[in-house]
Amino acid sequence: MRELQHDIEFNETHNRLGLKINSHLNGLDKSKKDDKQKILELCQIGKLLATYFNDFEIIQVTEKPDFIISNGQTQFGLEHELILDSKAKAQEGFYENICDKVEVNLENDPSVPNVLVNLYLKDNLSFKINDKTHLITRLTELAKHFIMTGELYDNDIVNGAHKMKHTQKSVIPNFGAYWQKTITKDLILEYVSEKESKISAYRQNTRLPQWLVLIIGGVGQSSLEVNELLSIELATDFDKVFLYEDFDNKLYELK
Repeated sequence: MRELQHDIEFNETHNRLGLKINSHLNGLDKSKKDDKQKILELCQIGKLLATYFNDFEIIQVTEKPDFIISNGQTQFGLEHELILDSKAKAQEGFYENICDKVEVNLENDPSVPNVLVNLYLKDNLSFKINDKTHLITRLTELAKHFIMTGELYDNDIVNGAHKMKHTQKSVIPNFGAYWQKTITKDLILEYVSEKESKISAYRQNTRLPQWLVLIIGGVGQSSLEVNELLSIELATDFDKVFLYEDFDNKLYELK
């Protein structure tokens, strides 16, 4: 396992990212689950390419594998795989979905301006799936009141909020302080092994060499980070395997 280096600034990466993915975002609707997932994949792989492989472009968005990339001379199939703490992600996903619905409600309310709102959720929330509809209504009212007045009234869900101007209406749940877990050799081997059974289909579908990109390093409690370089040897038919820390924009070559 070795860390790859880059020498470009954040603003340059951001500028390159738009060139990498904007054409592929056309027609995708973030309110739809599958489209939202594809938007995330495009942003993560687009940023990786913009930072470390800028001569490569995404030339096709597919499913098996997720992308085909090319530098004009060589093409690769590229499979994206997100590694998360599944238990923590289940709770995060519950509140993220609620905030997505709140977003839709605000988008349908012409009195609410375009704004990005971060809602800082209280610790140890214990709402259940049956509470979902009621929570959407309550958080819609709370978010709208905060956007319009700047005041956060007393409630049992959110203990803080922050807003800023934005190009659209966005509501982001923030899960507070947490200790980020460390990625392990066993977890990497587990995820590579799961993808190994699908590589023959990827090759058959594309007739191309294949890259596997494992994604970690988000901003929630379910995310993982690299604390040290791991000694790991992969027995895999993927031509290249990478581990990418999304938030810190760090890339590690595993094979």
